[in-house]
Amino acid sequence: MERIVIEVDDATAKKWRHTSFKAKQRLYSKIDQLLQVSLPKPEDNFWEFVDEIRKEAQANGITEEELQRILNDD
Repeated sequence: MERIVIEVDDATAKKWRHTSFKAKQRLYSKIDQLLQVSLPKPEDNFWEFVDEIRKEAQANGITEEELQRILNDD
C-alpha cells in the first residue's frame, strides 16, 4: 500500500478530522475504488480488457452464441 495526499476544502477536512477510525477505513476503500476506475490505466493489457468486456456482456445476459450472431450479422 502506498500513501497519497489530496487537497479538499476546509469543511471536508474538518469532517475528516472528526471521523472515527472505522469510518475512515471504509472511506479509504471507497476512495481507492473510485480512483482505480477514474484514473487512466497506461499499462492496460488487451486480453485483460477483452476479459472485462466478456464478463460485462455475460452479466448483461449476452451469450457467446448471441455475440457471434451479432458479429456475423451483415
